[in-house]
Amino acid sequence: MKFKEQPRERFFSKRTLGKIILFGLLLFGSATVQTSFFPAVSIFPASPDLLLSAVIGLALFDGERTGAVCGTAAGLLAVALGGAGTAPLPVFYMLTGYFLGIFARVNFKKNLLSWLIYISLGAVARAMLSLLVIVVTEQGMNLFTAFTRIILPELLMTVAFSLPNYFLARLVVMPFQKKDEV
Repeated sequence: MKFKEQPRERFFSKRTLGKIILFGLLLFGSATVQTSFFPAVSIFPASPDLLLSAVIGLALFDGERTGAVCGTAAGLLAVALGGAGTAPLPVFYMLTGYFLGIFARVNFKKNLLSWLIYISLGAVARAMLSLLVIVVTEQGMNLFTAFTRIILPELLMTVAFSLPNYFLARLVVMPFQKKDEV
């Protein structure tokens, strides 16, 4: 029996290319707003981590592999746009997307309540990473000051301003899901 086309002959199918474009646009839009809009507006005490919410949304709705790949891309994008400092964000986002994608598949339904739980867990983990980076790089900074002026505002802003990424992630994943997954 001969096939017209060998398996894996075409590396990027239309479906895969569509995912790359839509997921990439979501990540790039989140990174742009995170690194350009929020730092420029002085009424907000900290910049929310919108890339984290986009990665968590994509992992929730499309699985752990998508979460890991998009997490790595989001971390590299954050570092490239200068919004990450010296933090190891590509590894952090990759692990967050991967493990939360597994938890979403195994434990919870794909709804707003479970996403709020995931974004809260992700924001707390990101706050701990930020605190670790501050302790390692800024030896002279008081930990209470770092917590009250940097860590806590960033955590609260991430949870508060990441809700649009829930709906955007759901929207960009929807064309690629099977009818019984929606």
